[in-house]
Amino acid sequence: MAIKTGTKLISKADEKLLKKLGVNIRKARESKGLTVYDVTGEDMEIKSRQHWQKIENGQKNINFSTLMKIARTLELGADKLLRNI
Repeated sequence: MAIKTGTKLISKADEKLLKKLGVNIRKARESKGLTVYDVTGEDMEIKSRQHWQKIENGQKNINFSTLMKIARTLELGADKLLRNI
């Protein structure tokens, strides 16, 4: 099943990339001993827990600024999140 974003569908190849990115984000968060509740909230860069979970599950096609918000939240360089993709 392709991910629908606006009127475009994401290809299977792009879905695989998003899933790999999500796995990297989850591993980075967990390696710091953080839960999704720790990295989301009104005072955080990503407010919605559901949004973060969709990113980790590869269900969201995020833009560059969201990637940078995640990297700052996890106190990592974005390159670490993009490794092995």
